[in-house]
Amino acid sequence: MTRFKSFFMDCTEANHCCDKAQYDEASFIEKIKIHLHNLFCRPCNKYTDDNKKLSELVKKANLKTCTEEEKKAWKAKIDSEATK
Repeated sequence: MTRFKSFFMDCTEANHCCDKAQYDEASFIEKIKIHLHNLFCRPCNKYTDDNKKLSELVKKANLKTCTEEEKKAWKAKIDSEATK
């Protein structure tokens, strides 16, 4: 039994590994552990499904970050509006 105990993880660790797997940072063994855990744990299985949906929505949104110049310009505009 102790040999197989290493393949089971608690929910906190499973959720952390799920997050890592979404960004391709999880090892092969961690991915197996997640799948084994999700077979028996319904809340973690739902968390994994929701996490996949959220990742897909963020990819579809095609979000872009602002440049430092844009951030400084917006900050200056907000500061000037706040002092009026």
